[in-house]
Amino acid sequence: MPDITLAADQTAATRLVHDAETIFGTQSKSGSGSLGPFVASYGVSASFSGGSVALQAPNIIGLDDIHLNYSLDLSFGIDLNSFLPHFCLPQICVTIPFIGTICTPKICINWPTITFPFSYSDFVDFSADFQVIPHLSGSNWLIDIRIVSIPTLAISVAAAAILTALGLALGAAVSWIPFIGPLLDVLIAAVMAGIGIAGITGLLGPLLTLFVSGLTFTIYKEPQIQQVLPAAGPNDPAVSITITALDCVVQQTNKAELVVTADIAA
Repeated sequence: MPDITLAADQTAATRLVHDAETIFGTQSKSGSGSLGPFVASYGVSASFSGGSVALQAPNIIGLDDIHLNYSLDLSFGIDLNSFLPHFCLPQICVTIPFIGTICTPKICINWPTITFPFSYSDFVDFSADFQVIPHLSGSNWLIDIRIVSIPTLAISVAAAAILTALGLALGAAVSWIPFIGPLLDVLIAAVMAGIGIAGITGLLGPLLTLFVSGLTFTIYKEPQIQQVLPAAGPNDPAVSITITALDCVVQQTNKAELVVTADIAA
């Protein structure tokens, strides 16, 4: 029979999970990926908040409507020569007596390669089951909850918003280039069609899934060695106990509870 038993109902378990989300903080990743026909370098940060708890015996905590909050920073480069027509100014030749024919040089327009930064922040909700995992880590007992399977992230709405915002950012980035005014709408339409919703989803989906895959929150932490009585004098040292075993299960009686049991030794 365990020496110590603690219990938390769904309300208390919800507080534990939300505190764990806060401690988890903001995580960041960076790299590069395909964005339609282009390659973009990225930095993305994410944090978690919210979610309602449903306790499921024997060791599952279901979380519904967790907020995955994210911020995306892209460095997006485009070779305008891939989209815009090439043209050259016509040569003009004149014949000058005693000198001969003189022609202006042939001047061709080469479009630049532009790189522009882009930022976007949003959140996506998801639901998932988390397995309860008590374990000893160093000198502390931990109770973790770890995601059981990777949920589907509904990012189609965000992808559409990002595509629209990218179009605006691209317009601002190329507006200064000479001669491009009449071609600007054509350029933006061509670039956006080349990327498309599928391109945004193909980039954003795997990025956000990185944060969800293997997601683990620590909802309880307790030192293995506990001081139960302080030193009372030079001949009365402090009294400590050692938690030799710790377990955590979901029990269903008249209500669902997260029950923690511990064995101790003096």
